[in-house]
Amino acid sequence: MILTVTFNPAIDKTAEVDELIPGGLNRLRNVMQDAGGKGINVSKTIHALQGKSVATGFLAGSAGEYIRKVLNGLAIDNDFVWVEGMTRTNLKVLDHEMELTELNEAGPVITETEIKQLKDKILSLLHPNDFVVLSGNVSAQVRKDIYRELIELVKQQGARVILDADGELFAQGIQAKPYVIKPNKYELATYFGVSQDCSNEEMISLAKTLLNEECRLVVVSMGKQGSIFLSHEGIYQAEALHIQAHSSVGAGDAMVAAIAYALEQDTPMEQLIALAVACSAGAVMTKGTQPAEKAVVEQLMKQVTIKKLEEN
Repeated sequence: MILTVTFNPAIDKTAEVDELIPGGLNRLRNVMQDAGGKGINVSKTIHALQGKSVATGFLAGSAGEYIRKVLNGLAIDNDFVWVEGMTRTNLKVLDHEMELTELNEAGPVITETEIKQLKDKILSLLHPNDFVVLSGNVSAQVRKDIYRELIELVKQQGARVILDADGELFAQGIQAKPYVIKPNKYELATYFGVSQDCSNEEMISLAKTLLNEECRLVVVSMGKQGSIFLSHEGIYQAEALHIQAHSSVGAGDAMVAAIAYALEQDTPMEQLIALAVACSAGAVMTKGTQPAEKAVVEQLMKQVTIKKLEEN
C-alpha cells in the first residue's frame, strides 16, 4: 500500500493572465479549481496510473469537505484528521511565458493533540513494506522536525518513506534516513549551501552523500536540465522531454507518485525512471493540478532518454 500524508492540503485555484501587473487590475481567465496539496496530488497521479493509495493528513471546514468530496468522487481512499478552522485556498497564476506566481494561504492551526491523532491514524493504516509519502509544507505552528519524527515512527513499523520537502523539514527529515529522497536542484543546493548554478557533476557528488544503507534512492529534478537518479545500482541521467507546457504545477508531485507506484510494483530502475519523467512531463502538459492520463504517460515513456553515468 501507498499512504500519502498532506499536512496542509488546499483547494488549488489556477488561472492565466497575459501579463501579471503588480498593483494593477489583472483579469483572470481559464480559472480551474481542484483538490490540492502535494500528497493529495501524489494520490491523484497514482489513481491516474490505475494504482491505489490512501490519502491522509488534516482537513478543516467546508474547503476540507470539498477536498474529501473530490477524492471520494475519484474513488481515492482517504482518512483524514478533522481540525478546527478552514483548509486553505491557494491561487496560482500563470502568465503567457508560463511564469508562475503563487498566492498561498497559511492553513488552519494544528495542535500537538491533533498531530498525535495523525500519528495514531498512520500507525493504524500501516503494514510492513508499505510506502509512506511525506511531502509538502506544514502549518506554521507545526514543529520542523515532524517529518524526522514520522520517518522514525514509520520505519519502526517496517514501512518505507519517500520524502519530498524543503528547508528545515528536508534538513531534519533526511537525518532519519528515509528510503527515497526527492529534492529539486534548488532545494539540494540550498541544503548544501552552494549555488544552484553549480555543475551537474557537483550536484551528483553532493547527492551521493545522501545515499546509505537505508536511503536507497535520491532523485534530483532539474527542470529543463532533466533529472538525476542515484541508487545503489548506479547513477542515471534522464533528459527533459520537449512538450507543450500548460502548467508547471504538480510536476514534482507527479514524479514522486510515479516513484512510489514503481517501487511498489518492484519495477526495474530504468523503467522507474522512464515512468517518473513521463508522469512529470504529463503533469506539465495538463492545466491546473490534473495528472496526465495513463495512455499519455505510456506514450511519453517511449520518448525518455536515459544515460547511465556510473555503475555502482
